[in-house]
Amino acid sequence: MRTTVGSVLTSIALLGTLGGCGLLGGESDPAPAQGDGAVEKPKIRVGVLPVVDVAPLYQAIDKGYFKEQGVEVEAVVVQSGPAAVQGVVGGDLDIAFTSYPGVLGAQAKGVAEMKVVADAYAARPGHMMLVSSPKSAFKKPEQAAGKKIAVTSRGSISDLSVMSVLKTHGVDINTIQWVQMGLPEMGPAMDRGDIDAAVAVEPFVTNTAKTISAVPILDACSGPTADLPMSGWGAVSKFTNANPKTVAAFQRGLAKGVADVQDRAVLEPILTKYVKIPADTAPLVTIAEYPRSLDAVRIQRVADLMHEFGVTPQRLDVAPMLMPSPSA
Repeated sequence: MRTTVGSVLTSIALLGTLGGCGLLGGESDPAPAQGDGAVEKPKIRVGVLPVVDVAPLYQAIDKGYFKEQGVEVEAVVVQSGPAAVQGVVGGDLDIAFTSYPGVLGAQAKGVAEMKVVADAYAARPGHMMLVSSPKSAFKKPEQAAGKKIAVTSRGSISDLSVMSVLKTHGVDINTIQWVQMGLPEMGPAMDRGDIDAAVAVEPFVTNTAKTISAVPILDACSGPTADLPMSGWGAVSKFTNANPKTVAAFQRGLAKGVADVQDRAVLEPILTKYVKIPADTAPLVTIAEYPRSLDAVRIQRVADLMHEFGVTPQRLDVAPMLMPSPSA
């Protein structure tokens, strides 16, 4: 029987969003695993969100890279970041995409012993922005005090990075009114005047610019948060310990997808097909970095940011949580 974690997970802040893709079913009989023998679990369920970060996984599925390694991957779209963590903790998912505060928060709060299987996405200029409606008087970072700002969840990459940057502008961040809502709801809420601004990530930065002429106020990943790691692929150690060959096969297949999507001509059709970004919008979306390996020093920055703003009670050492890269 699978374990559930219930209300405990509501305390874990993640980059939540509402999904719109269907489930992907794999074909039967995966090819024999390469390298180190047959995998322990030939079919795994991997949780995803409809964001640009997950494009390498879809590329690897489409090109058969996982099957080359002897594992069939079923991509399961979950409705939010907390649902992704709940899925791996409860056993409904084997591996899941998650923003780093999600997997690090679960570890720090003792929800489960977590592992980071692979990196997913690292910020670059323009990917995550604090934006406002052109109707709003909120135009400069220094005006943020007391404003209603939408984020997907508290204690997430969204509010942590914005708070860090706003502090450099001398803003009293304790006066900000954070409003939690899904990314698709932010543009309409700004347009109605329900909120003063929103922390949007791509493709929603581009979408709000197109639909309501949203105005950029600041880049959430600049200054102290420049090049901040944003998301990765997480699992519980119970799964990784029991299935090391399966995890290595997943890592190798995903790595091939990561290599492919460095080419924008490969990436954009994936974004249109699976992330549901319109074909005429995909060329406009700002793409950040799809890292090729895990880096403890970089990911430690996220853990330290969480501790700085009180999301975790003590500093978390991330190095023991990172899975080693497999042999080619």
